[in-house]
Amino acid sequence: MKSVLVVLLLVTGLFAKEAVLPTELMAWKTLSFVNTAKNANELSDASLALNKASYVGLINTPKIQYVTRPTNEGGTVSYGGLFQIEIKESGAYRVILGNASWIELVKEGKSAKSVAHAQGPENSGIRKMVDYLLETGIYTLQLSAGADTTSAVLITKIK
Repeated sequence: MKSVLVVLLLVTGLFAKEAVLPTELMAWKTLSFVNTAKNANELSDASLALNKASYVGLINTPKIQYVTRPTNEGGTVSYGGLFQIEIKESGAYRVILGNASWIELVKEGKSAKSVAHAQGPENSGIRKMVDYLLETGIYTLQLSAGADTTSAVLITKIK
């Protein structure tokens, strides 16, 4: 009986449907590791590159000193982190996550307002996508209220 289950799982995995991703999400398939900052002083070591997906470890929320207080901070058993991203051209950008953490982009102490929310394509590993209209400058990506200790993250220009 066990061998039948193992064979069934292998066959199912071999024929699993892979997500078809639009061009702006193709970077999702190649992850590189990026450190997570616990406070603003560590942000230079936690830089995300535009259009490059990153695998990040998240930190227990009570250990994080957020740049601004998150709208949804989460409790003592939640996870989050801080990351830096430079926006060199004004426009619409999408933050893509592999988990359900709360997303905030902060510039000069003010949170950017999101303009759209969506889920990722089926079987893609993308849990949520949040769009923002951003001006040029350095932003802090704050993740909070997450249930997972890791995630993938991608920031891409969409317009």
